[in-house]
Amino acid sequence: MSLVRDYLGEWDPEEVDSLPPHAWPDEIRDRADIMSWMFRIGEVHSKFRGASTALMRLQELLLFFTHAAVRVTQIAAGVEHHPANDAGSTRRSECARPTASWRVQPARKRRSG
Repeated sequence: MSLVRDYLGEWDPEEVDSLPPHAWPDEIRDRADIMSWMFRIGEVHSKFRGASTALMRLQELLLFFTHAAVRVTQIAAGVEHHPANDAGSTRRSECARPTASWRVQPARKRRSG
């Protein structure tokens, strides 16, 4: 659960505010919350009609919760986790958000003269 909370803590307030209503998890306590939010975010996604930037953020959130739901289900079933990158895998790298295209700042133009 701490990985999910860490991931959610990486979002900037502006990013959260750009999401559709009812798409941001209020509290994650257990496996049932992860499963519930995965379905809730999926429902919001299926009805979404809005800006492409908000859609990319919503899709990132949905993908994360889908992966989290699979993993907590595996843990509950006693399935071992074998990360693809065993050598350098750390807790932080497992939950860190990749730099998405909508998070990259455009290059500043140089002034001539």
